[in-house]
Amino acid sequence: MGFTVVFWSPVSGQAGTTSNLIAAAALLGLEYSSRLLLLGHLQSEYAAFERGFYPRRSWTNKADVSSDVGIDALLRLLQNRKLEPKLLRNYTLPLLAERLDILPGSNKPDASFVSSAQDWLGSLLELTKRAYDLVLLDGGSGNESAWTRSLLHQADLLVVCLPQNILKLEQAFPLVEAQLLSNRKLLLVFGQVDPRSSLTIKNIMRQFYRREPAYPIVHNTGWLDAAQQGDAIHFLFRNRKVPRDHENNLFMQQVRALAQAIIQYAGLSNPHFGGKEDDG
Repeated sequence: MGFTVVFWSPVSGQAGTTSNLIAAAALLGLEYSSRLLLLGHLQSEYAAFERGFYPRRSWTNKADVSSDVGIDALLRLLQNRKLEPKLLRNYTLPLLAERLDILPGSNKPDASFVSSAQDWLGSLLELTKRAYDLVLLDGGSGNESAWTRSLLHQADLLVVCLPQNILKLEQAFPLVEAQLLSNRKLLLVFGQVDPRSSLTIKNIMRQFYRREPAYPIVHNTGWLDAAQQGDAIHFLFRNRKVPRDHENNLFMQQVRALAQAIIQYAGLSNPHFGGKEDDG
């Protein structure tokens, strides 16, 4: 049975939720033997999440994505009780062969999609967990909508994305406390971090009396450009083994630490079942 990881931020802006998810997922696909499925913003076909993996020109026309793949096609089968785990991969797009697939979002307006899909989310994710080792979702920000609450409820691991901003954190941590009451596994990721700031992650955790595992992801302009141009996987592949003095080394090491944490939480660290690939 697979493991569902939801990336979510309790506040909007500055946390880099989607960027963090794209980076972690792509590096997991490159460095681990697990089968991963990315669901992104299910209710928005052209979300930044999906654009991170495809050149911009491929998103200029909706005809570029077949109606035979994606969340809409899966929901039709599920509602007609014709969807089986072994069929699920027929409706996804491969990003890394036998490693990483993506499920395109809905063609429908957000409100229409949520209305029709709300009751089927749990059943859909149960099926995806039977077909993949790891299922990763972009939960967006906030927790006021019924859709977001449903996503959070389905998480085996909740990755809470936070900004390096005291005002925003004062708003965020009470919402994090609410998620801790559910007794689900949870870790914190601080996105778009400025390493030169005196407001270090250790200082933040001390100031707010937090004891959860916390992972910083430093701001990296080259990465953000790559993610906006559909070059996320190539960027990470090119920078996997850069030397310590390289401008991208710190970013890569921090993303790798987050990926390793996810693998550990999911129980996939065994080299013969989702574990680290031998770089030798």
